[in-house]
Amino acid sequence: MKLDPRTPVLVGVAQSVDRVSAPGQGLSPQEMMAAVARAAIADSGGRQVEAAIDAVAVVRLFQDSGFGAPFGRQDNLPWSVARRIGASPKRMLYGPVGGNSPQMLVNVFAEAIGHGEQEVVLLAGCEPIRSQARALKAGLKLDWAEEAPEPAEEWPEKTRYASEHEMRHGLALPVNIYPLFENALGQHYGRTPLAHRRAIGALMARFTEVAAENPYAQLPVARTAEEIITPEGDNRYIGYPYTKYLNANMFVDQAAALLLMSTAAADRLGVPQAKRVYLHGSADTQDKILLSERVNYWSSPAIAVGARAALKQAGIGTDAIGHMDLYSCFPSAVEIAADAIGLRHDDSRGLTLTGGLPYFGGPGNNYAMHGIAEVAALCRAIPGQPGFLFANGGYLTKHSFGVWSTAPRPFERRDPAGYQAEIDAMESPPFTEKPSGRGVVETFTVVHDKGNPAFALLIGRLEGRGTRFLAQIHDNPGALVDVPVVGQAVEVRAGDAVNLARLV
Repeated sequence: MKLDPRTPVLVGVAQSVDRVSAPGQGLSPQEMMAAVARAAIADSGGRQVEAAIDAVAVVRLFQDSGFGAPFGRQDNLPWSVARRIGASPKRMLYGPVGGNSPQMLVNVFAEAIGHGEQEVVLLAGCEPIRSQARALKAGLKLDWAEEAPEPAEEWPEKTRYASEHEMRHGLALPVNIYPLFENALGQHYGRTPLAHRRAIGALMARFTEVAAENPYAQLPVARTAEEIITPEGDNRYIGYPYTKYLNANMFVDQAAALLLMSTAAADRLGVPQAKRVYLHGSADTQDKILLSERVNYWSSPAIAVGARAALKQAGIGTDAIGHMDLYSCFPSAVEIAADAIGLRHDDSRGLTLTGGLPYFGGPGNNYAMHGIAEVAALCRAIPGQPGFLFANGGYLTKHSFGVWSTAPRPFERRDPAGYQAEIDAMESPPFTEKPSGRGVVETFTVVHDKGNPAFALLIGRLEGRGTRFLAQIHDNPGALVDVPVVGQAVEVRAGDAVNLARLV
């Protein structure tokens, strides 16, 4: 097939993990990314690639996502990486907050390459949180700060994922929010609370088996379903029904890099055809940004629309996918994505290639770059077989999709605004910040502190118009564990700081 010379192609991938460095011996983030950047360039098999790189994009670190930088910030991380590998890119971009970022950046830069705006693009990301935490615990002071001659280009979109009202009620941390989806799912599936916990344990046990065989996993340990869901010892409840083993693990030292270029550049730089993986389909969508505005808590219209758009662009259905990686920060993300895409939870192809964020590791916003690397590796190993990747950011908020294959294919990218309009047009239930009276529980979780029930967080609907509200239950929240709560009657009253409720 004669391809347009501007057709984008993925030619290099690399990953790294550090499980053994002593406190103070781990690499800085810029050194971590430089190492995987060199490995991705070497993986491409091309010649003099560094000199051809005209853009470097870095996925935003946790330290710059509101979590603090105890060992200093870097003025321009793309520049820090570029200077270490001998590249002089004209464009240096620092990405936004969101776990969808790696695939989203791929989609955006593939389009830029297709339009002739870029020719060779390096994407990199990492998290050194394990090293950071161990150094802090040991009382060490590391110097990871780095000055640059100019700041990086900042991604223009700044999503605010929660309102002040939501944050006051506890809707700020993912560990409080994804359990809300999970308990809504249990009710939607018609399961008892215990039966649903067992189902998510069985789902995630399969993920641990993949992680146990993955050389880049931070915690390569296979666990049984019962071990995963039983709240004992170190595996305490975080937010019911999630134990620690069901939460994304951000205490990792992991990095990944991708090398994209035009077909003309790949030809010129001598990249072997066997290294080339093409983006057959892509999409980027977002659900209603505020959690209180979601259509419901057991589905994602934006995942359904985005997956459909990406697969349609690739000209395939779900049955043609050979291998896939679904974003897996918490079980509910996997279940909701599988339902929206049209996949069984026990699909024989498997829903993860890495082993998932709780077990492979959750390197902040950069997890999906590891997923892309795994998809590309299998595409190369089984030429012509399509691979699929779903990435998620926020609280099941922003979604990015990629369909990959070694089969050469002309590139096209549909404007996301076209299919996003379908999602934006969906109506949200009415909402009040000052509820009063009777209602029903739409979903809930019991937030735990060091394994002890602290309070119940619930989303409810008032009698009558079904107006949605947020509230907390402070009286004996532990009594709500493993009993049916979703759909139960509740009495709610407005409070000065938070609304308070009780089951009736």
